[in-house]
Amino acid sequence: MAKILAVDDEPQILTALGRGLARVGHQVTVARNANDGLSAAASAVPDLVLLDLRLPDLDGIEVVRRLRTWTSVPILLLSGAGTERVRIEALDAGADDFIDKPFSMDELRARVGAALRRSGGNGSAEAARAVITSGGVRIDLTNRSLTVDEETVRLTPTQWRLLEVLVTHPGRLLTYRQIIAEVWSSQHGDESRDSLRVHLRSLRAKLKDDASSPRYIQTEPGIGYRWLGDAAA
Repeated sequence: MAKILAVDDEPQILTALGRGLARVGHQVTVARNANDGLSAAASAVPDLVLLDLRLPDLDGIEVVRRLRTWTSVPILLLSGAGTERVRIEALDAGADDFIDKPFSMDELRARVGAALRRSGGNGSAEAARAVITSGGVRIDLTNRSLTVDEETVRLTPTQWRLLEVLVTHPGRLLTYRQIIAEVWSSQHGDESRDSLRVHLRSLRAKLKDDASSPRYIQTEPGIGYRWLGDAAA
C-alpha cells in the first residue's frame, strides 16, 4: 500500500481518484487547491503526488518547483490540453510524467504503479542498476560494456553518457534540456538538441531499436525521450 496525495479542484475527479486507488489498496489524501496540497504533502508525507496542472490559487508548475525543494517523490501531472511548452516547463521543474484528462482508472492505476516501482528502489540506487538486461540487450554500467543479441557493441563516450542517463531513469520522460544538461552541459542550446538527435539515432541503431516501434527508447515528439526497457536485472 502506498500513500498518495491527489490535488485537483474538481470534486468528481478527487472522488474518482480516491475510490479507484483505494480499490487496489492505496491510501489517498485529497486537496482542492495548491496551498492545501502543499500543506498535505508536508504533513501526510506521501509516496506519490497526483497534481492538476491548473489550480485556482497557484500554477501547477510552481507547486512542482516548491515540492522539489524538499521531496523527490514521483509527481504525476493530471493535464487537459496543455501546450508543449507548458509540458516541457513542468518536466524541467521536476514533474515525472503526465496523465492526460480524460483518463481511465485502469490507465491511472498502471501509471501510478509503474511510478511507485521506479521510485521504490531509489534508496539503494545505482548499485541495483549496475547491470541492466532488457530483451536482447545487456548493459553493464560499471564496466561500460554493452551486448546486443550476445554480441559486444562499442559506444562512443557521448553515446555511453546518453545511454546512462536514459537507463538510470527508466520509464521517466526526460526533456531535451534535462538530457543535454547531463550529457553535455546546460549551457548548450539548439545546436546540442541537433547533436542529441544525431547521437540518439546512432545509439538506436546500435541497440537495434526501431524508432517506429521502439522496444528501448521512445520519442515524445517535441519534448524528449523515455527509456522503455527494464530498470535492472
